Amino acid sequence: MAEGQSAQELLQPVRDLLERGEATMALERLNFLVHTHAFREEEQWLVYDYYATCYYKLFDLANFRRYQWACLTSPKGQSMARQQLSYSDYLFTLHYFPNVSDEEMRQAHFRYQQFTDAMEKFDHPLARHQHAKLRIGYLAAELSENVVSLFSIQLLTAFDPGRYDVYAYSVRPVEDRLTDLLRSYVKKLVFFPEDATPHACAQSIYEDEIDVLFDLDVHASGGRTLLVAGEKPAPVQVAGIGYMSTSGTDVFDAFLGDRYCDPPGLHDEDFAEKTLLRLPSHLCYTPSERVLRCRPTAYVPHDPIVFGSFNNFFKITDEMLAAWREILRRVPGSRMIIKNSSRKTNAMKVTRRRVLAAGIPEDAFTLEDATGDYLARYADVDIMLDTYPYTGGGTTCESLYMGVPVVARYGRRHGARFSYSILQNVGIGELACRTTEEYIEKAVALASDKALLTALHAQLPTMMQQSPVMAANAYVRTLEACYEKLFASWRARKKEGK
Repeated sequence: MAEGQSAQELLQPVRDLLERGEATMALERLNFLVHTHAFREEEQWLVYDYYATCYYKLFDLANFRRYQWACLTSPKGQSMARQQLSYSDYLFTLHYFPNVSDEEMRQAHFRYQQFTDAMEKFDHPLARHQHAKLRIGYLAAELSENVVSLFSIQLLTAFDPGRYDVYAYSVRPVEDRLTDLLRSYVKKLVFFPEDATPHACAQSIYEDEIDVLFDLDVHASGGRTLLVAGEKPAPVQVAGIGYMSTSGTDVFDAFLGDRYCDPPGLHDEDFAEKTLLRLPSHLCYTPSERVLRCRPTAYVPHDPIVFGSFNNFFKITDEMLAAWREILRRVPGSRMIIKNSSRKTNAMKVTRRRVLAAGIPEDAFTLEDATGDYLARYADVDIMLDTYPYTGGGTTCESLYMGVPVVARYGRRHGARFSYSILQNVGIGELACRTTEEYIEKAVALASDKALLTALHAQLPTMMQQSPVMAANAYVRTLEACYEKLFASWRARKKEGK
C-alpha cells in the first residue's frame, strides 16, 4: 500500500468507477489493487465489501453472496453497525437461492439475535405510556412511492383518528407526492437526516413515547430500519410487510402474516417473534396512481398465447427457466415477455445469456428492461408466470388488478407463499401450485382454455377490489385490534413486574 494512504483512499478509483456504472472496469481495478498492494488485516473486510458490490453490479449473485460472507467473517476493523448492515444484506440475498433449506434460512436469521443482544435498549416505564390515544409509529426505509408503500399507505391514512395518533419515520430523507399526502393524515412525519446515527433515530422515536412501533422493512433496504428498532425505542414492536422472513430477534413482539402464508403449525418455529398476527390477508394492496389511471382495453386472447414475467430478474432461477422452457414447448407457438421490474447494470446481458443457456429459443422470448410505461405491456400478456422461491408480491397484485391471471408455485416458508396467499384471497387459489410439474401443467391447461382466460381477464379487477387483499378498512381495523391486544398484554406484564 502506498505510504500514508488509507484503504478508503486507495479504493476511491473503484468507487468512482462503480458510481459511473463501469462495474467490469471497477472489478479489474480492484483485482489490480489486491495483487499489487498489501491491505492490512483490519482492512480486508472493506476489500471484500467492494468485491461484493462489484459482483452485485455485474448481476452475479453467487459471487455477491460469497464476498458478502467473506466480509462478514472478517470483522476486524468493522463497526458493529456496519456488520449488522452487511448481515441484513446477506439475509435478504438468501431468498434468491432455491437451494437454501428452511433450516438454513431459520438459523441464519436467528443469528441476528447476537447483534441485538449487544445493543443497549431503552427503558419503558408505565408512566410514559398513559396517553389518551394509542401512539402508533411506522418506521420505513423511505416514505415515498415504492413497493412497500403499496402495502403500507392504508396503515398511514385509514386509521381511526379518534383512537390513535400515528407517527411516521423514514431513515432516508426522500420526499415525493406521497409525502405530501401523508402530512395531512399523520400526527408527525419525520425524515431523519442522511448522517443521523441509528441511536439518534431511536432516541427521537423514544422521545415521542410511541406505544407500538411497526418496522416495515426489517432486513430489506440494507437493514437500516432494524438498526433503529434494535434499540427497542417502543415497548411493543411489530415486524413484517416489506420483508419475507422473521427478523430473527426478540426485539419484536409480533410478525405480521395471514392464514395462508402462515397456517398454524406449518412453520411457527421459523419465527423469533413470540406472536404471529394472522390477518385474513397479510398484505393490503393499494394501486399506484398510474395504475389507477390505466384503462385496460377489451381482452382478446393472443394467438398464439403470450406468457409473461415482470418480476425482478434476480428472482429468475435456473429451475424457473427450465419450467418456462417446458411450458413454451407444450404450448405450440407460444412466447414469453420477460420484463425486469427495476433497472440493474448488466441485468439484460446476463439474463439473456441465462435464458438462451436454459434452452429457450431466441424467437420464443422478448427480454425487456424496466421502463416507466410498462403498464401498457400487460395488454400484451395472457398469463403471468410467477417466480419461485422468491415469489411476487407487488407484481402479483398489480397483474391481477390489471386483469392478468398469475400461475404461481408455493413452498413452506412465509416468503415463498406470498402469491399463494394473494391468489387464495382473490378466489383463484387453484392457480397456486405445490410442485413445479403442477405449475407447468396448470399454465399449459390455462393457455388452452380461451373461454376461461377471457372470463378471468374480465373479472379479475373486480375480484381483486372485492377481496381481502384490498379491503382497506377491515384490514386496518383488524390490525389496530392486534395493536390494542399487544399493548394491553405489555401493560399487564409491566404491572406484574415482568
